[in-house]
Amino acid sequence: MAEVVGKNARIYMGKVRLDGMRDWTIDYTADTVEVTDFGDAGVKQFLATLTGWSGSFNGFGQPGWAGAAAVGTKYLGSFFISASTGSSYTGSVLITGASPGVAVDGAAMVSYTFQGTGAITLS
Repeated sequence: MAEVVGKNARIYMGKVRLDGMRDWTIDYTADTVEVTDFGDAGVKQFLATLTGWSGSFNGFGQPGWAGAAAVGTKYLGSFFISASTGSSYTGSVLITGASPGVAVDGAAMVSYTFQGTGAITLS
């Protein structure tokens, strides 16, 4: 398998590219329901039910960053793995949190969390 580096990754909220971002993560999960019965010899059995996704992205604080991904706002989010491959995860995201911070010996940073609403696609 060919390896891809993240140095050319990108994040867009709608048509706005979020400059200064350093990393992103998407967590795609499935809920389960236990369906163990007497015939399973004491070993739990499960079925997948609903799927969903959420994630976060982090980077350096930029002028105007608060308006680019406003808490409580829904966007079409595009998370590019690498600009060189063109591959991205895309779906509707609801920004659920923004955590700006700065240290005396560091750069201003901001962390965002989001909840996916509806399907996510990899293209």
